[in-house]
Amino acid sequence: MKTFAKKIARLIIISLVLSVLPMPENHSGIGFPEIMAPAFANAEETISFSDVPKSAWYYDDLLFIMKDNRKIFEGYPDGTFRPHEPLTVDMFIKLIITIMGYNLQNGEEYWATTYIKKAIDEGLIIPWQDSHLTFVTKDDPYAGYKRPISRGDMALIAGRAMDKIIKNPDYRDQVAVASLIKDYNLIPPDIKSSVVKFYDLGILTGYPDGEFKPNNYLTRDEALAVIRRIIDPSARKRPELPVAANPTPTPIPVSKLNRPPKRDLGNGVVEVEGIKFDPKTDIVNKSNGAMGILKAEEFVDVFLKYLKFYEHEGKARVRGYIPELPDGYKWVIGIYYYIEGTDDRGLSPGTISTHKDAAPEKKLPEPGKSFDVPLYTSKDRIESIALVFEIHTVDKATGGRIFISLTLNRYSRYDSEGGHSLVTEFDPRGFFEW
Repeated sequence: MKTFAKKIARLIIISLVLSVLPMPENHSGIGFPEIMAPAFANAEETISFSDVPKSAWYYDDLLFIMKDNRKIFEGYPDGTFRPHEPLTVDMFIKLIITIMGYNLQNGEEYWATTYIKKAIDEGLIIPWQDSHLTFVTKDDPYAGYKRPISRGDMALIAGRAMDKIIKNPDYRDQVAVASLIKDYNLIPPDIKSSVVKFYDLGILTGYPDGEFKPNNYLTRDEALAVIRRIIDPSARKRPELPVAANPTPTPIPVSKLNRPPKRDLGNGVVEVEGIKFDPKTDIVNKSNGAMGILKAEEFVDVFLKYLKFYEHEGKARVRGYIPELPDGYKWVIGIYYYIEGTDDRGLSPGTISTHKDAAPEKKLPEPGKSFDVPLYTSKDRIESIALVFEIHTVDKATGGRIFISLTLNRYSRYDSEGGHSLVTEFDPRGFFEW
């Protein structure tokens, strides 16, 4: 019996010794599990706010956010979260800057100064353009940032950060997405594009009545859902797009246009859209890289080759192709049309353009792509149509502008570097199929 007891004692001692010895890194056997301390050991305790029941619609979003070690969102010292209170502009800026990856310290005199400065540096706030957010008072230079933020301004700020946060977004037909938003026509033009993209990705879902309500204040619980869906794709709620009974025309596939591929001709010379571009002769301002107006005109001619205004089911439309450009250059194209009064949507007609913030139904595609867009009116109501073209460097340097009036039959070429400006007659008949 004593011998048996000694054997048991030895086994216990050996097992205790082995249990404290480190396992080899490549040990494949079954050992004692490693105990990892999570960032929040008890997630339930981190969201034990007195005013947040587990049945709250945003509870899972709050749980997810509070587990994030970046401390994106926090409650109040009194143990409340105050979910239905409006979020302020400065607080939303902090949320976006934080999920962009910045870990900033609060400012000394006013806590949000560091976040506001970073937002301006990143282009999320444009002071001269966003005066409704940046206004000052006699007593407070940051008064605009301390007021509640509207849902529209939320989309404005978050939209400017979108490309820096969401990589390779899979956007669908933006006009079809816009049709899901019942108050789309009431959304300010400068944020329509961002709102539609957020709806498309499932980051915004709107209210039960189908409206976005851009003028409503963004509440803290709504902000939770938005931030969660931005950083967690699995939480997004992408809508199903409507299937039209009578589908509208789609752009002609570029493959059917038989456009020539880009070619490198050596010594910095390239061929794009069949046009030879030699920096030595075609850049007219060596200090800023501006392309000469005569070379720009060759690319405009490619655009004009495919431009057609036509009628579909009694409504005017325009189709065409955006030519590619040499590396380092981008298009500024505007198709202007004017009608008396409002269009079929009850809106004033405007411009179809390449501007990055243009509303989806008014935005031209990237170079190398075709388009086919509605003008939301009948051809008989259109009183004038004009085209404007510029080719910019990435720093917005340009060699001039081309203006074409399809109503006045006028072609104007303005050479900002001098020597090649002209105004001449222009025959527009080939651009209309009505």
